[in-house]
Amino acid sequence: MRVDPLLQFLAVAIVLFAADRLLRGPAPQASAQAITITQGRVQQIANSYRLLAGRGPSRAELQALVEDFIVEEIDYREAIAMGLDADDTIVRRRMRQKLEFLAEDAEASEEPSDAQLAAWLGSHQADYRLPARVAFRHILASSDTRGAKANADADAFLAELRRSADPAKLGDASMLPQALPLTTEEGVAMLFGASFAARVFSQTEDGWFGPVESPLGAHAVRILSREPARNPTLNEVRDKLRSDWIETHRHARRDEFQARLRERYEVRIDWPEPYASQPAPAVAVRLQRPLDTLRGE
Repeated sequence: MRVDPLLQFLAVAIVLFAADRLLRGPAPQASAQAITITQGRVQQIANSYRLLAGRGPSRAELQALVEDFIVEEIDYREAIAMGLDADDTIVRRRMRQKLEFLAEDAEASEEPSDAQLAAWLGSHQADYRLPARVAFRHILASSDTRGAKANADADAFLAELRRSADPAKLGDASMLPQALPLTTEEGVAMLFGASFAARVFSQTEDGWFGPVESPLGAHAVRILSREPARNPTLNEVRDKLRSDWIETHRHARRDEFQARLRERYEVRIDWPEPYASQPAPAVAVRLQRPLDTLRGE
């Protein structure tokens, strides 16, 4: 009986494969990827729980948290292996943030000296100039109580005050204090309105004046003390100077880092119409709002 050559070939191949497995032993299994949860990581997980819950986790709770971290680590590795991170805007943005944090980290740990802060203050005086402040007392003729007579009644209060009447015996009660300590124009405007604050800060003469209108009614006002705008001393604005100095240098370090990275790449942009026909700006614009806001996410 004639045997088909193809069957002969398959039979020989099976015999050779079986002989090879007998000689070499079973094929080794692929080694599992190692995941090590260090004591530091466990402590970090416990600390995060303490911050959220206000207490440390129990042993069972910590076990569950560690198990959840292991599942997250496995899923993360598998997702990366499958390329699921590609073209994901949220993942890309998060990784960019972490890279920039690393670039800024060394600068963030550097403390500015007094000489550096003084130099910074000297070159940015306008940003730290202390605004003018006034302290004043007022007597209110309430529009809620007096209606259209509020202005006339405030005028009457002024006449009495100029004849040395006791301010405590005049005017209507309100939620606002009768006297304000030294306060900026912005602070006065928050309580009495912008037009009231502008009138008070434009007053140069001593004594009672008015009526000065506000949303509450009409006021007789007397300036108690004034403090002109001035440049601050280093100690007066030290904390803000330090914060601004560190933040500015962190941003500068990040920009330098990004510039060095950019040199490694050749970038080409194919602009769509109508942008392709528009000239490029002479100076790059730095976005003031987060990208997720601009993208409507």
